[in-house]
Amino acid sequence: MNKLLKIIYFILPAFIFILLTMNTYSQNLEDLFPEETEGYKATEPGNYYTPENLFEYINGGAELFISYNFGKVLSRTYERAGEPKIVVEIFDMGEAKNAFGVFSHGREVLDETYGQGSETYVGAILFWKDRFYVSIVTDEETEVSKKAIHMMAAGIDKLIPAEGELPDILNWIPEEELVPESVFYFHHYVWMNAFYYIAGDNFLAIDESADAILAKYGPPESRYYLMMVKYETDERATSAYESFLADYAPELEGNIAVKLEDGKWTGSQVNDKLLICVFNASEKEELEELISNATAKYLKQKSKNYN
Repeated sequence: MNKLLKIIYFILPAFIFILLTMNTYSQNLEDLFPEETEGYKATEPGNYYTPENLFEYINGGAELFISYNFGKVLSRTYERAGEPKIVVEIFDMGEAKNAFGVFSHGREVLDETYGQGSETYVGAILFWKDRFYVSIVTDEETEVSKKAIHMMAAGIDKLIPAEGELPDILNWIPEEELVPESVFYFHHYVWMNAFYYIAGDNFLAIDESADAILAKYGPPESRYYLMMVKYETDERATSAYESFLADYAPELEGNIAVKLEDGKWTGSQVNDKLLICVFNASEKEELEELISNATAKYLKQKSKNYN
């Protein structure tokens, strides 16, 4: 094999992979919509919405998508004579973590029937895959419309070839006592209070450069909460920890856990880039165990990355 053929032999597969990746990322939303399913046909090409006019389309819900750096959505209506309408919306969230974040907001069950996670309700299917968040809703669930929305979901799922990669922080969540469907990913400080009120301002400096999660633990009658934030630098994490002590629980200075006036335990610890906080624990031991387990998961993966 001459030198030129050797170069082609080794470089061509990588070049093809890059082209396929570029094609996936530049995929048009129009290409993901079926033209006809179970006798349902698209009534029009559909309407695009961007951050500039999303409020005109989603009254009261646009903030959620915009807080995850939403790019655009295409909405298309399908009709079949004698059957209720179906509206399909595909949101391009730019990155897989943003699509997952929107999906994880208010998620009630764990299900992967479609995409990388899905939920099915009466008359509706929601799922996410790669950088896309998909909503399929019918005005009324009939035998025909129910079959159609499931076929549409399966078809759109198949047309999205890639599965998106999620942030490492999701791997550091301890599983003992976890309410699995409660895991909520975000990178806008407004969602810091999604489960438990912490503060009205961004005193922890959570922004789109950070990865943050909330998770519920324990039974409903003694629920406690984990928040973790991974920052870009150790310095930012340390600064956030110092702000947490100064603005939320000064009593934590020199301690991992402290009992507040309501009788519940709060705790916090910082490890390199990772800030860990626990709220509303009934027992000091369960709080300390949760922080210890999260820290161990983080350090274990960090060690693997260095080796």
